[in-house]
Amino acid sequence: MSKMPRPVILACATSLGMLGSMPMTYAETVPVAEVAVSSALTGTVTVVNQDKRMLTIKTPEGRFEVLHVPEEVKRLDEIKVGNTLTITETNLILVDLQKGPEGGSLGVTKDSAVFREPGEKPAGSIVEAMTINGIVESVDKAKSTVTIKGPESTMTFDVRDPAVLESVAPGDGVSASYVRAISGEVTSR
Repeated sequence: MSKMPRPVILACATSLGMLGSMPMTYAETVPVAEVAVSSALTGTVTVVNQDKRMLTIKTPEGRFEVLHVPEEVKRLDEIKVGNTLTITETNLILVDLQKGPEGGSLGVTKDSAVFREPGEKPAGSIVEAMTINGIVESVDKAKSTVTIKGPESTMTFDVRDPAVLESVAPGDGVSASYVRAISGEVTSR
């Protein structure tokens, strides 16, 4: 069976996060909205404070950025003043319509993982994921809205593409996943 992307107003993905987190339900899923945003920060390390787990870097534009280093990051003691540090952050939101017997459950799941890359200088990634599962309570084709019950509240969303409502029915599951990945790499001067 083919799975066709179907655009829904992006606020739906963001607002589902307010309803109440990584494993997805093992049901047939149809992606209805997704967005990914990445940003990178590069600079020369100017201060390393191991006690407070903080780094200060100077960007090529001359800005100073203070970075709080999470406990999961190992080898902080190997980062030296003068090293170049590059950090990339990617945020992804994905909203799925879930059909099948597993699609109608409410809940929140969270997961995180650390991936360390071997090498002369510290490098690795931290990935955090949260999935919120809800249930379609009602569909109003005339107003192009869908009402979804989440773990903590019920909300109504405007649907950008009314054709999406043809495949949505009360009792269907909706899953909003938010993934945040931060990777860092240290290089010598």
